[in-house]
Amino acid sequence: MPPEVVSLALAASVFPPALAVVIALGRGQKVRRRVVLFVVAAFVTSFVTGALMLLLFSEVASSIRPAQNAGAGLYIAGGLGLLWLARKLQREDPAAAEKEPGPSKIDRYLESGRFVFLLGASMYLVPSPIYVGVVRAIADTNASTGQQLIYLIKVLLIMLWMIELPMLLLLLFPNGGVKLLESINGWFARHGRTATTIAAAVVGLYLIGVGIAELV
Repeated sequence: MPPEVVSLALAASVFPPALAVVIALGRGQKVRRRVVLFVVAAFVTSFVTGALMLLLFSEVASSIRPAQNAGAGLYIAGGLGLLWLARKLQREDPAAAEKEPGPSKIDRYLESGRFVFLLGASMYLVPSPIYVGVVRAIADTNASTGQQLIYLIKVLLIMLWMIELPMLLLLLFPNGGVKLLESINGWFARHGRTATTIAAAVVGLYLIGVGIAELV
């Protein structure tokens, strides 16, 4: 698998809200079942959207130059979107962002396996700009359809590590896993905004550079 695909997949993997959901699922009854349902829903949804994008890119690739321009446009648009996000996070009022939320009413809904599955699907239904770039990079390998789908599966295993690893922890070590994940979530609550701002800026500049290179 091309290194560019792996690097973009790692960039797309940072998704703290999904980690927070897995931590919430670690409480209550039938923890293993609900966590597995959430991860499976996220994986299946991401795979379906990725496969559809691969099909779209293969159709666009019938004309080489327009395909290059379209790919470059996606990279640049995604990069600009991430730079906008970084700027927005930087200018956001820290005091407002650090307010402690009240008790969540969603906790009782998380006891429902059906709701958890729909939640996992909905959180990953709309692909991020980076994920679009990942799929575009896979399409650019010009590999066979079967090989591209294998690449896509490998990408998802990398991209979803933030929920796959907690799932393994909760499945193997239910009690200790919850405590560890809550401490990680606490770190994200204190430093996640800064880390996300830096990551968004760096990846945004990287994607813009890749887009400009394709145009040139």
